[in-house]
Amino acid sequence: MSTVYAAHDPSLGRKVAIKLVHDDGDPESRARARLEAHALARISHPNVVQTFDLQEEPDGYYIVMEYVEGWDLRAVLRAMR
Repeated sequence: MSTVYAAHDPSLGRKVAIKLVHDDGDPESRARARLEAHALARISHPNVVQTFDLQEEPDGYYIVMEYVEGWDLRAVLRAMR
């Protein structure tokens, strides 16, 4: 559904997370991506990452978000075993 990358925002000199939402050709998945980005942009809470940007590309959307240092889900699940 999506892949998240750590990246550097050269214009502001900060580390960001870029969530690339894969486009499967379904208009509903594009609408969900747009809805997710808009919902996240309206929330201001210490437990929710900030959303900085939303861009549409031919192969999907990408959402630029606050980078939060921590474990990825795979590592958390491994630690729970």
